[in-house]
Amino acid sequence: MIARKWKWTLSALVGLTGSASFAADAASSAQPNAMPAATAPLHLPDAPTRAGIPGTTPSSATALLTGECCLPSDCCVCPCGPPGRVWASAEWLYWTASGQSLPALITAAPPGSPRATAGTLGDPNTQVLFGNQRVNDDFRNGFRTRFGVWLNEEQTFGIEGNFFFLGRSRQGGVAGADGSIGSPIITRPFNNALTGQQDAELVSLPGVLAGTVSADATSDVIGGGFNFLCNICCNPCGRFDLITGFRYMNLRDQVSITENLTALPGSGVTPGTNIIVQDRFNTNNDFYGGLIGGYYERRFGSMFVGVRSSIALGLSHQEIGINGSTTFIPPGQTYPGGLLAQPSNIGSYTNDEFAVMPEVGVRFGAQLTPRLRGFVGYDWLYWSTVSRAGDQIDLNVNPNQLAPAMPPVAGPAFPAARTNVTDFWLQGISIGGEFRF
Repeated sequence: MIARKWKWTLSALVGLTGSASFAADAASSAQPNAMPAATAPLHLPDAPTRAGIPGTTPSSATALLTGECCLPSDCCVCPCGPPGRVWASAEWLYWTASGQSLPALITAAPPGSPRATAGTLGDPNTQVLFGNQRVNDDFRNGFRTRFGVWLNEEQTFGIEGNFFFLGRSRQGGVAGADGSIGSPIITRPFNNALTGQQDAELVSLPGVLAGTVSADATSDVIGGGFNFLCNICCNPCGRFDLITGFRYMNLRDQVSITENLTALPGSGVTPGTNIIVQDRFNTNNDFYGGLIGGYYERRFGSMFVGVRSSIALGLSHQEIGINGSTTFIPPGQTYPGGLLAQPSNIGSYTNDEFAVMPEVGVRFGAQLTPRLRGFVGYDWLYWSTVSRAGDQIDLNVNPNQLAPAMPPVAGPAFPAARTNVTDFWLQGISIGGEFRF
């Protein structure tokens, strides 16, 4: 009886501790030399290692490359979002811009055209050689880099910086003639502010002037900034981060027109005199503003798609410079004013306006190695208020200002200084890589 109670007591203790059944107690009492049954060792999960990709286990790194990451059976071994606490990327850009508008700057007329209407706008025989078009809207190469770091182990707070530039866009035209009999008439058109009629300045006219005129329009763009990142939601297959920070962007334009003339016997100027006429229009735009936006990335196996959207609000500071001159050689005398840049508008002007700069970017890529990702993307960026050099050109001219005029000058003060503004956008594709560690 005592032995039977002892067996019941042991069986109850075993049941309370959740151990294996003690049903063999009777047998063990009958076989005192029997060995106890082997029990399976308790399995503990492996501690995360930082070999390969920081924040991942070896199995998760393998999953990234084999395309298994973020499948239902493998989510438990994938890192939250893209792996790595530090990252740097480089991209080749192929972007186009909205360009700037130019008035007609160089015109031509066939030999024998009446002097009063030769090369004037609106005359059916006038051919526009350069201008009356948008320029600097071509595709151009560029470069962009991003770099950042997560500030905590959980990768929820971080900072990043970025910088980009586009190669210079340059478009222009050149025309000229030697002033011999039968050569074309080359001119620069303007509106005569004294008569209200279309007029033109001669560059080449048989027996009067021989010369060339060149017009050149350039545009340069750079930008950058820094951001703070705060994770809003995250899972093994993707993450969404809030972006706040500072944005800077610069846009510079220049339009220049240069005449190189030689006086012929019919000009009324000593034959052989060299006359250099120059007009320069420059604009410089700087944007300074605060930015808010977000970045979402979703992974599908070893592939991923990311969307970045932001809007910056701030100040658009605009600087406009207009300059012109006419030089006679001999005697080497230079006078202020060319044709479209005269004392009435020569100078430096500034303007400050509130501006909005939204941006949207999409990229598609793949995890190439545990640390390297490659991607292609598309970006669109808009700047609400800028000054463009071509918009500052006034074709209204008071001929009394033309060199070698001396003050005071009779007539209206044209061309006039302008501070015209417009908008600006960029868009294009990119190809790049990102290294994370």
